Amino acid sequence: MGEDNAIDQEMLEFEERWFRFGGGPSDEIFTRFGMTDRTFFGAMETLMGREYALDQVAPGDVEVMRAVIRRRLWLAS
Repeated sequence: MGEDNAIDQEMLEFEERWFRFGGGPSDEIFTRFGMTDRTFFGAMETLMGREYALDQVAPGDVEVMRAVIRRRLWLAS
């Protein structure tokens, strides 16, 4: 697994734990990934368009997760 894939996987697992609560806390996102909300959720939006990511998320959770990502991007604008 390449470094980018490992980071993508870690981000996906992180957000899978948090999306039911409106997404991960900003301070934890910055501490863990060194990213602002805008950068993190922009990357998550891209990641959720990839087949391997969608294969790892429960089908019923995909749209909810995408809605949380869009909302957090909007809030970060």
